[in-house]
Amino acid sequence: VPSRDTHMGTGVFVTVTVPADKVDEFLKVMEADVKGSRAEKGCQRFDLLDLGDNKFSFYEVYEDADAMAHHKTLPHYKGWADFKAANMDTVGASQTVVKFATTGPFP
Repeated sequence: VPSRDTHMGTGVFVTVTVPADKVDEFLKVMEADVKGSRAEKGCQRFDLLDLGDNKFSFYEVYEDADAMAHHKTLPHYKGWADFKAANMDTVGASQTVVKFATTGPFP
């Protein structure tokens, strides 16, 4: 059994609520962010989850903190950051972030 100290990556679980009239724009921005992020060398996983009622979560895992920091310098991330900034009173205000480390590998 692997020890709990086995560190496989670092990640974030971000949750936002998007106003109904902004969902289509949000999904277009996030399509670019998801595809761009998945192409990054240091990105191990990036999923967009629809929780219903215009609530969405991003599940992101990177090799390490440097890879996560690099992600925030790229154009596809800027699309998300600009969308959030333009909707700070709604999307930005609703955002929650949980940081985590992954463990494993498990057989």
